[in-house]
Amino acid sequence: MPIYEYACAPCGKTFEELVIRKSDEAEVKCPACGSAEVARQMSRPAATRVGSGGGGSFSPPPSCGPVG
Repeated sequence: MPIYEYACAPCGKTFEELVIRKSDEAEVKCPACGSAEVARQMSRPAATRVGSGGGGSFSPPPSCGPVG
């Protein structure tokens, strides 16, 4: 089930929303002001933690480059 990021046009708040079906996207409203004038945003890629322990650094996910 995808979680999408949205931005509200009237108040400028950004928020995340779980959208189970594409038809549910028409019902998304801003949690701050209740407006339906929202636009889905491009999400940034997820990062993975490298190493163990609490102080590890982050790195981008592995690429799908050539195999072999």
